[in-house]
Amino acid sequence: MVRRPGPGESEKAARPRPRPRRRSWNRSQSDSFGPIKQVGVSISIGFPIFVVGVLFVTILVVSLVGGSTALWLLAGGVLVVGLLASLSGRII
Repeated sequence: MVRRPGPGESEKAARPRPRPRRRSWNRSQSDSFGPIKQVGVSISIGFPIFVVGVLFVTILVVSLVGGSTALWLLAGGVLVVGLLASLSGRII
């Protein structure tokens, strides 16, 4: 239902006042990510080398012992790493 201006009221006064925007709406979307963290050189170089090394070792194991044995070795390795991670008590 539209409210009509009464006697002595201007058309502008008859309109409902807009509510002020929330503070979070005034921020840009990129503000929600927080500050940019710098990554150390040892992580930025060492982690890719580690990943490549794990892939080379996996290829070597598969070529030496065969596919099914390599899967058992991989499952055992994942089990050991999982147990060590759970015993360390650190949250990743």
